[in-house]
Amino acid sequence: MSPHVASQFVGTWQLISYSAVTPDGATTYPFGLSPQGRLTYEANGRMAVQLARPGQSPFASGDPRVPTDAEARAAYDRYLAYYGTYTVDPDKGIVVHHLEVSLTPDWAGGDQVRHFVLEGDRLTLTTPPTLFGGVERVTTLVWERLP
Repeated sequence: MSPHVASQFVGTWQLISYSAVTPDGATTYPFGLSPQGRLTYEANGRMAVQLARPGQSPFASGDPRVPTDAEARAAYDRYLAYYGTYTVDPDKGIVVHHLEVSLTPDWAGGDQVRHFVLEGDRLTLTTPPTLFGGVERVTTLVWERLP
């Protein structure tokens, strides 16, 4: 990892926008127009990310371990999280998240490739075409560095 480029990633980032474009050109907002999220890159090469669609109601049972099937599905559909390590390839303009653990079981132990653009305190990450929710799409997440 290039120390100079990697050092520009280090810090905590707040999600500004999360959009996805399908092959027919339609833009969707998987977590709505006001998504929430945090992305942390550490100097030692570790990373973690959490994304959420705000506004979910508490479980009717009042017990966080006893949702209805519909409540559990809604909670899963409104949240995405994983952690692991990362490497940056500045020549290719990509950062690779090497996942150790993921809320999405299919991703655990694998890599998530993101094309990046760093402009001041803005970081834009874009996925390659990826099957997500039954539809192949290119997803773009815009992050802003927190102080």
